Amino acid sequence: MMALDSSPALHLCRQRFRRGRIPKHLLLESPVKSRRWRQYILGVLLLPLLVLFIAFADSVRAEDDYQWQTRHQEKGGDLFFLDDSGRRAPALHMSSDFNVEINGMVAEITLQQRFKNQGKQWLEAVYVFPMDEQAAIGAMQMRVGDRLIKGKIKEKKAARKQYQLARKRGQKAALSEQQRANLFTQRVANIAPGEEIEVELKVVQSVNLRDFPEQGGLQFSLRIPSTLTPRYMPGQVLRNPSTPSELKLDHHGWAQATTQVPDASDISPPMVASNEIVNPMSLHISLDAGLPLARVESPSHKLSVRKLDKRHQIGLANGVAAMDRDVILQWSPNPSSQPRAALFRQSKEQNDYAMVMLLPPQTLASAIPREVIFIIDTSGSMDGESIIQAKAALSTAIQQMGDGNRFNIIEFNSNYRMFSSNPLFMNQRNRQQALDFVASLHSGGGTEMLPALREALQGKPVEGFLKQVVFITDGSVGNEAELFREIHKLLGDSRLFTVGIGSAPNGFFMRKAAEFGRGSHRYISRLDQVEDEMGHLFSQLAAPVLRDVRIQWPEHLKVNALPENISDLYMGEAVLIQAKLTEKNASQVMDGNVIIRGQLAAQAWQQTISLAALADRQHRGLSNLWGRKKIAQLEDEKTLGRDPSAVKAEVLKIALAEQLLSPYTSFIAVEEKISRPMTAVSDRVAVPNQLPKGSAKPAVAKVQQKTAMAYPKTALGWELKLYQSLLMLLLCALVYVAFHFGSQGMSFARAETK
Repeated sequence: MMALDSSPALHLCRQRFRRGRIPKHLLLESPVKSRRWRQYILGVLLLPLLVLFIAFADSVRAEDDYQWQTRHQEKGGDLFFLDDSGRRAPALHMSSDFNVEINGMVAEITLQQRFKNQGKQWLEAVYVFPMDEQAAIGAMQMRVGDRLIKGKIKEKKAARKQYQLARKRGQKAALSEQQRANLFTQRVANIAPGEEIEVELKVVQSVNLRDFPEQGGLQFSLRIPSTLTPRYMPGQVLRNPSTPSELKLDHHGWAQATTQVPDASDISPPMVASNEIVNPMSLHISLDAGLPLARVESPSHKLSVRKLDKRHQIGLANGVAAMDRDVILQWSPNPSSQPRAALFRQSKEQNDYAMVMLLPPQTLASAIPREVIFIIDTSGSMDGESIIQAKAALSTAIQQMGDGNRFNIIEFNSNYRMFSSNPLFMNQRNRQQALDFVASLHSGGGTEMLPALREALQGKPVEGFLKQVVFITDGSVGNEAELFREIHKLLGDSRLFTVGIGSAPNGFFMRKAAEFGRGSHRYISRLDQVEDEMGHLFSQLAAPVLRDVRIQWPEHLKVNALPENISDLYMGEAVLIQAKLTEKNASQVMDGNVIIRGQLAAQAWQQTISLAALADRQHRGLSNLWGRKKIAQLEDEKTLGRDPSAVKAEVLKIALAEQLLSPYTSFIAVEEKISRPMTAVSDRVAVPNQLPKGSAKPAVAKVQQKTAMAYPKTALGWELKLYQSLLMLLLCALVYVAFHFGSQGMSFARAETK
């Protein structure tokens, strides 16, 4: 036995067995090399899975929002019925008639909105519609057949309560509310099957005036919005939004309330993408300019124009038109009769009201070096003709900018990107690179204006250069107040100029951003306007500014004039001053002079207007315009930090005294008799607006892009994404543990087998 154990062959076998045997303390561990490469593969696979999961969640939410909006676009409201031929037809038909009377610098608009129930159920109509941001709504009435119910102005909460009660009881009622300075809501309750209800609004707005010396002189214009560009709602979705100060009405919009836009559902009506006339409009204008006119025209619509005595009768060439763009009317006086200043007056009850029109001097001084920062909006709302116009405007500006000035470009959507990390001197090489940069831009994503504005305003220019920011956008955002505060905070010595793009830009944002930025604003609605408008803008940028403008009224008059602090005046831009003459003798003693003073470059400037010579005609509507201007001034104070409750109290006082629609007052009209039986059910219909002409139609292939433009922000919010990430990390940990111990178990099993 011993001989056998000591044989060389047996000894060799034992050595080989010992070399191949695994030590006992390593039996439960897997080989190091094998474990590491498996972990690397697992990590590489799980990381993209995590990213894809979160992206998929967002796309699902975006798809949900898109499908929701698509249903509204398809239906044009909430209720349909089948006609005799079996085709689907909208249960509610809405049409608008604009009757406009223009006298000098004041336009009085009678807007008739007709809601006809073509279905078989009782309906409540909810219609969100735009008006000019300076328009004053001073009266409302509801007509049912031959019955006329005049609206009353009340505090918003009281008006809502009365409307809800009337709707519940079955009474016919109409409620007119303001959501923004240029956005309103009309509600009409208990429209019977086959019935038509008309709501009439009385609106006053001032005429716009600009001076184009190279084109023959003054140009007057009136802009009447008929639709809106869907607004982007930044911020995180509020799960339980509350408005304790107001009685909340039913939601009708596609957007959910967010931290930055708590009233998002009130300013997001359904939109219709159609080449047909969805909600028809008619237009009848009677124009008395007070001056012989050289031409009357419209860049937005084909018109029919007839001259009768001193007035021009103007209408749509085709009788009706789609409400898919702003109506723009322009008229120019003969060169021989062009005033540089004028005064208009209205006597009403115990007060007099006045409006002063002032054109700044045309004298040009030597140009000063400038640093111009261009901001261009490339968000999803700019898709279609808007981005083409915006890129053309920016390219034209770059080509017109003289060498030796400094410039930079910031493009933004959900994020922002700069052409250069620092402003560059304009020269042939940098100009061409900038043009190439602009040519590469395309639209898509959200409208996150704030970061781009901060980037443009916070940097200081090189000494000796005047900083000017040119903002090219459609202004389709819901958080205007936040943006105005930031402009005021960061402006410093810079100036902000806004260029409104598209057929239905947010005029409120354009005008107010320029006011807070101490600059001017303009609109470009067609490609053939780009060269002229940008040329006028650059003439303004290079022209001297009339600063420190002050108005001196005759001492015997006590005057409450607005604006109290007149902004800088630029070449070609007129300023309108609204005034309330509080002394009762104003109607009797209109003598003396109004003196306007200012600083033009290094020289003092002055212009005098004789009250007796210019105040010879009465003009209606000036009291409404003054009240609207005063309310806007108070709202600006709230934006800049004044106590909201104090502002509300003052606005209520003015709005109730002047009988004006405001953020805190509404018009309510209720018919006394009960129309709807208690057993009959009433459905609510959100009347759609037509997408602006030139806007790209939504498509399933562009869900992410379109939802960022027109619908609620598709991100799920940082809280929910955090929960998703934590869940995925936990899942990864579980998979790793299972994989880890599974590998060890397999290794142990193999060892036992051996």
